[in-house]
Amino acid sequence: MDEAGAGVENGYHADLLATAVNGIIVSDKRGRILQANQAAEAMFRYAPGSLAGHPISILMPSPERCRHPDHVATYFEYGSRYMVGATREVEGIDRTGNKIPLLISVSTFKENNAPRFAAFLQDFSERKHEERVLKDVNTELEKRVRERTAQLEKEVESHQQTINNLELVNRVVQRATHAVVITDADNRILHANPAYEKMTGFKLKNVIGKKPTILKSGRHGPAFYRKMWAALNKDRHWEGEIWDRREDGAVFPKLMSIDRLVDETGKTRNFVAMFHDLSEQKASEEEIERLQYYDSLTTLPNRLLFRHRLQHEFEISRRQGTCVGVMLINIDRFKQVNDTFGFLAGDQLLVEVAERLAIAVRRTDLVARQESRCERHPDLVSRVGGDDFAVILNDLKQPENATAVATRILDAMNQPFTIQNKTENIEDVFLQASIGIGIFPDNAANIDALVRVAETALGQAKSQGGGEFRFFSDSMNKNSAARARLESDLRRAVAGDAFTLYYQPKLDLKTNRFSSMEALIRWPRGDGMVSPADFIPLAEETNLIVPLGAWVLRRACRDTMALSERIGWVPGIAINLSARQFRQPGLIDVVRIALEESGIPPEKVELEITEGMVMDDVEAAIDTMQALRDLGVQLAIDDFGTGYSSLSYLKRFPVNTLKLDRAFIRDLPHGVEDTAITEAVIALAKALKLHVVAEGVETRDQLTFLGTRHCGYVQGFLLARPGPLENMPAIFLNDFV
Repeated sequence: MDEAGAGVENGYHADLLATAVNGIIVSDKRGRILQANQAAEAMFRYAPGSLAGHPISILMPSPERCRHPDHVATYFEYGSRYMVGATREVEGIDRTGNKIPLLISVSTFKENNAPRFAAFLQDFSERKHEERVLKDVNTELEKRVRERTAQLEKEVESHQQTINNLELVNRVVQRATHAVVITDADNRILHANPAYEKMTGFKLKNVIGKKPTILKSGRHGPAFYRKMWAALNKDRHWEGEIWDRREDGAVFPKLMSIDRLVDETGKTRNFVAMFHDLSEQKASEEEIERLQYYDSLTTLPNRLLFRHRLQHEFEISRRQGTCVGVMLINIDRFKQVNDTFGFLAGDQLLVEVAERLAIAVRRTDLVARQESRCERHPDLVSRVGGDDFAVILNDLKQPENATAVATRILDAMNQPFTIQNKTENIEDVFLQASIGIGIFPDNAANIDALVRVAETALGQAKSQGGGEFRFFSDSMNKNSAARARLESDLRRAVAGDAFTLYYQPKLDLKTNRFSSMEALIRWPRGDGMVSPADFIPLAEETNLIVPLGAWVLRRACRDTMALSERIGWVPGIAINLSARQFRQPGLIDVVRIALEESGIPPEKVELEITEGMVMDDVEAAIDTMQALRDLGVQLAIDDFGTGYSSLSYLKRFPVNTLKLDRAFIRDLPHGVEDTAITEAVIALAKALKLHVVAEGVETRDQLTFLGTRHCGYVQGFLLARPGPLENMPAIFLNDFV
């Protein structure tokens, strides 16, 4: 080729090198770079034109850099194709020392009869990166597939186990003797077992989609069901006795448990109820108890139950320091009725006598008859002989309180009785009764002795011609007349607001300052004061306690606000509620009016109730207490430990304070039993987050003991005696020394 042709060809080569996308490096036999295009220089991060003259091995990493001369020699000696003719993956190294994955193809040619090597280079870093990414993705996918496969296998195994368990449960439910019913979240029946059908008479096909209320008996009020649903919403479980109705209309008792099932978010999914019929059990229990403890003719408690109950009342009386009365009642000339009209008429008459006696005992209390025997009733009527009856009067503050009951009984017996004579004609028969009254512990210390003195008093009543009552001692008969006069004066005093209030401060042992006070009613009469122990039981029995209690509430709240103006802050005020007050339907309104009229902050008012007041009807009492708490007032259990203490009920009562009775404080700190009881009550209150008030503190030793045991508040003569309102500012404005 001539020089002109060679020049053109070299121009083409230069253009080819300059425009090539891939890197091209031309080297000689010794490995010296003769030419490198811009793509190659950029690939290895060299400046344009700077690679020429360098050994090509500077672009090779170790150990390839050292082997390259051997490869060239081998090629020239043997024609090895390792270096020339094949496309290979290799690694290059750039000017900064970083490795570069490359595809290389080497060819040879001669220039001026001198051998030349042309290396064609392609950077495939991106491809390598993509391969790595694809590989990593593939590896991750394979891992996830393996994990999901294992998970699915476990789920399949778990589902199969669930199916097996469900089949087992279904077999058990279908064969269970207890009724089982399942509802949806809206309480509509989804399934019921054969026992449900047998027990209720309702077929499954007829109840699907309906609510369980189709069994509702009507014996339970709204409050019962509110409490049931409250337990299900809070605890997801309810259990108790309930009366329901069968398909034929018959009602029956059952023991039922209901569970609320929820999903993982807490949303109700189903309800499951199980129950069994208590009819036979109830009937057996009632029949056994009736035969053992109740008179078959009158259904009143018999002599055995009378003695059991009387012994129980003795124990309570000893704890509370009250009296127990026993009335023995004999129907005068009852034998003449039998002789004249026959025994059937006599039995009819005894039944009617029993009914009148049950009504005539304290109207505030129920008689412990068979159908209400589970409740505690203060007075109990028993038939203890042919025409002999007995009444237990407990919780007598003083013996003379039995007079009112005896008078009502005699009045009831003086009304004509209607019977059928032997010819089945209706006749009116007039009877009268004689009553003997014995009092524990004044007249006797045990059951037999008390019954004997009551019999003696009964004999005295009959010896006077009958138709009257006698106490065992003459002094009691005289006192009953005084009681009648006291009742007349009390009625006039209530009508004329002839009472006053004294206040006894309470000391906060944390601050050593008086923080609250208790309102105590006083009755000025003549030249002195009538003891509350004399007139409060009478007011309770005559129902005068209701208007009197309302007056105390209003006056105590007004006095407290008046005191706050004198001392610059509102002290707490504790006000006692009587049993009758507590049971009055209008109590909540009375308290609300007292709060509104006085303007006292509700939380400053603490209403004190006793344990005995709430035990006759616990559920109703809890409703009343909650209604009071809703007004914002505080509640305290007064004389705690002396009555019917029940921890199961205490934790349900919405009270704030326990008041330790003075009976437990009197012998502190030396009385071992009182010390243990006091410490236990304080610990119990602390566990239930209740305040403790100890009353009757009269010595420094008692105060020190209570302080070291972390009792919250104390009151008693050592700290401050009860006094009128005008005495209170000086007490509340000073620390206790």
